[in-house]
Formats: sequence, C-alpha cells, structure tokens
Amino acid sequence: MRKKRMVSLLVFLAVVVAIVLIVKLGSDPDDYHAKYEGADLTARVGEIGRDDTYEAYLQSHASESEGNEAIPIDVLAYDGDAKTDQDHPDSVYTADGSFVTWKVQVPEAGMYRLLIDYLTVDSRGVDMERELYINGEIPFSGASQLCFTRLWTDAGPIRKDNQGNDIRPSQQEIFDWQQAYCKDDMGYVIEPYKFFFHEGENTLSLKAVNEPMIIRAMTLMPVVETQTYSEYQATMPAVTMSDSARSYQQIVQGESAALRSSPSLYARYDRSSPDTVPYSVTNTVMNYIGGDPWNTAGQWIEWNFSVPEDGLYTVSLKARQAYQRGALSCRSFYIDGQTPFQEVKTLTFDYDTAWDLRTLSDEHGTPYQFYLTAGSHTIRLEATLGSMGPVLERLEDSIFELNQIYRK
Repeated sequence: MRKKRMVSLLVFLAVVVAIVLIVKLGSDPDDYHAKYEGADLTARVGEIGRDDTYEAYLQSHASESEGNEAIPIDVLAYDGDAKTDQDHPDSVYTADGSFVTWKVQVPEAGMYRLLIDYLTVDSRGVDMERELYINGEIPFSGASQLCFTRLWTDAGPIRKDNQGNDIRPSQQEIFDWQQAYCKDDMGYVIEPYKFFFHEGENTLSLKAVNEPMIIRAMTLMPVVETQTYSEYQATMPAVTMSDSARSYQQIVQGESAALRSSPSLYARYDRSSPDTVPYSVTNTVMNYIGGDPWNTAGQWIEWNFSVPEDGLYTVSLKARQAYQRGALSCRSFYIDGQTPFQEVKTLTFDYDTAWDLRTLSDEHGTPYQFYLTAGSHTIRLEATLGSMGPVLERLEDSIFELNQIYRK
C-alpha cells in the first residue's frame, strides 16, 4: 500500500507541476528562452539534491569491475543476536529486530549481487523487511528497504454451494525455501541491486526491520546481464520433436495458480464476457486471477505446467488490462525462476476492456520459442513498473530538489 500511495503521489505532483508551469508561462507573453540560453538546467544547485540514491551509488563505482565468480557466505559463522535454528541446523534464525553480521572474504574487488536462501516462519503473515549494511554502512537508501515475500496458496479446491455457485477457498501460507535477490522494493529498478565489495575481508549485516526469517545461504553472485533472444537461440541444443509433441497443448487456467506472493491474489470471477473459461451468466464461477489487487511492484503469481519431451515450445497468455485507461500494465516473465531473455523481461499490456489471447512474439509477430526439458516447469509473472520506473525515480528526485530549493 505504501508503494502504491508513493507512485500515485508522484504522478499527482507531476500533473500539478505541469499545470503550474502552464499557468505561469501562459500568463506572460514573453518566455525565458533568452534568459537561460546556454545555462545547464540539469546542474545541481549548490548542495541541493540527494547523494544516497542507487543511481549515485552506481556512478560513484562506475570504474569498478564486476565480479566474475560466486562467493558463498558461511551463514553459521555470524556475529550478533541470531541463533541456529533447531529444526534446520544448517541455518540461522533472525528474529524481528535482530542485527546479524557475517564476514565475507572477497578475492577480487568489484560489483556483486546478493542472493539469499530463506524460509518464512509463522508470524503476522506480512513480508519480511531488512536493512543491509556493507562494512558498517548502508550503501544507498534502497538498501534500507529490502522486502522478501511469503508463499501463499489455496487451502483446498474450489467447492460449490447448493445453488451451483463456486465457493472460493481460503488462503494458507506455505513454509518452504525460497531464493531471492536483493532488489528495489519500489520497483524503480527491475534488475537486482549491485553492491561493491573491496578485495579482502568485508562485513555484511542484516537488520530485521520487520518479521523473523530463517536464512540457509547467502551468496555474492557475479553480475550477469540477461541475454538477448538471438543469444538464447544460439545456446539451444538441437532437438527433434515427435509429431505428438509438436501438437502438444496444455491450458492452465489463471485461477489455478499454484503459488502467489500475497493472500489477496486469489481466484475471482468475471461474467462480463464469454471469453472467460469457465463461463456462466447465472452462477458465480471462478475464472481469472489478479485484477485490482495485483497493482504493486514485486507482487507475483506462479503456475505449474508440464511438457512431454525436450523441445521448443511457445507460450500464450490470455489477459485483460481494464483498470488504467491510457496506461500500460507491466509484468516480468520467468520460467523456472529465470528470465530466459531480455525481450520478455518486461511484458506490457495496453488498456482494453476485452480479453486478449496473446502469444509471446517479437516485433514482427514471430512467436518466441522456449527450450524446455521433459517434465514439470513453472511460469511466474511479477508486477513491475517497466519503463515507468526510471521516470518515476527521476520525478521523485526532482520533487525532492524542488522542495529543497523552495525551503532555501
């Protein structure tokens, strides 16, 4: 909710600033073009501005190389108010409010990403929040607001009442291990954060701002850029698929999602269009998932599916974005927890009141082919700000500077 309010506030302030500028300039027949000719209007005014942003952090380490090997951290060799978990002796339990520090030996200075294996515990059911310290300092403001989601699923199958209406199952939390990179909680930056570690011994600390969490592993990961589709194609093994596999089709209903990051992302019903399956004009039937509650960056829904043999498959999504007229909704696409290539890193959905069956394709309409091995797989869609993220981040910085100028 905090992130939703922040984005809405930034958009509102942008409109207000635009209106004020239009009124001011419109009231004076002369503009100020000559007055500011040659002036650098992007330059900071004195000490006005923020130095603790992620962008400023990257600029200050622009000359640093990127690490090229994974560096595991011994989570059991900690210092602070954590404790070894009795049920998971290879893990540490970090209670709400705890502050835990680990030593990290880095063979080569550079930029790394931080991957954490964690397990939620029975608590208030909200996301875990952590502050990250490197060598005793929070590297940038975003590192003080790292969020880790829980796992939710249906507590049982959809049942029917005596009138034939679907009864939505309640939501229950699943306590299972997850892997997550430290990334921007506000959604301004899609890629996981990069952190600088100098050569030799470093310290890494996590302060539990909200909710306990069990940590099994932490790893400094090399920064690997997502490959393009052409690069992805080049890595595909040569396969020969049978005729039955070539014509294979599995339909996974949206309301049949296996996991979700929030208990509010449950199955819903829509009887406005016969394009939904199942459909009924008389009864309430669950036939989609998402909608209004799926509006915050970082929220995700995951589905299970399977393929009969190794080969190349296409993916189609039936979706509708009827909530933001004139705007786009964006989702990051993952198969088995990974973004296969850059072109599906952000999928955009235009405003439309009709349901649209869309095959993931390039700009020429050629469907993307995904290499899958025989057996079970997962597809995850995660809400993201997409191309609006950098715009809103820049807007927030500009408003901060305007406020400082006004106060001076």
